[in-house]
Amino acid sequence: MKKTFAAAGRLALAVTFTLAAVPAAAVDLVPHRAVYAMRLATAKSASGISAADGVMTYQFADTCDGWTVENSTVINFVYNEGGQVATTWDFLTWESKDGKRYRFRVRSTRDGQVVEQVDGTASLNGGNGGKATFTQPEALTLKLPKGTMFPTHHTEQLLKVAEAAGKVGGRMFARAVFDGSGPDGLFDVSAMLGRPIVASSPGAKPDSDLLKTLSWRVQMAFFPVESKDIFPEYEVGLRYHVNGVAQDVVQDFGDFSLKATLRELERLPRPEC
Repeated sequence: MKKTFAAAGRLALAVTFTLAAVPAAAVDLVPHRAVYAMRLATAKSASGISAADGVMTYQFADTCDGWTVENSTVINFVYNEGGQVATTWDFLTWESKDGKRYRFRVRSTRDGQVVEQVDGTASLNGGNGGKATFTQPEALTLKLPKGTMFPTHHTEQLLKVAEAAGKVGGRMFARAVFDGSGPDGLFDVSAMLGRPIVASSPGAKPDSDLLKTLSWRVQMAFFPVESKDIFPEYEVGLRYHVNGVAQDVVQDFGDFSLKATLRELERLPRPEC
């Protein structure tokens, strides 16, 4: 269940792919606050889940020397055999703009009881790998392999690859990513990038200039590092805008999937650095 919310910390309206020339648009992540309505999209009988709904609030802010992410997710799961579970997941991170330093804190509850707390820092030595140091749930040092990225730097590079592909799309982007969700928060992430979408459809909600930008459909598969399994632990499909705003998010965990629909979006001010 934890990975349900870990995926939510990374951010389906009908869209039309265009073959027209795509205007130039430099990758420039924009501070913003987004609110998503979450619901159960699909569920196999093996999941035991009959319904799910909730809200995810995501805030991405500029701190001059880095980026902060505050993600608060509340989901209520209803089970086939009766009963329901209210789960909350709060995720706070800071990542330096050079992508070399990272701080993370996670707190999750189930029916009001704290079930997990994660706290720690991580650093990378250029392209030579690095380490993550946990103080909670217990003292632990995790080696990060060569080529590992932290989440925001990964998003930036992913969008740059998408932009470089032009109107063709179809590019693959594979990297190891450490998200700080726990000692098992290191994944090999394979992303397939679709063709560019020039702008949101007329009348799309919410009505924001942040959505009137170049965007791409992205499908990401998350594999535990060094896993031999041909099937990912989970997948995330979404529409990524060149400014870092995510829409139409679907998180697939095999036995069930969750859909996150963007309901509110506001631009946050940049600091005077």
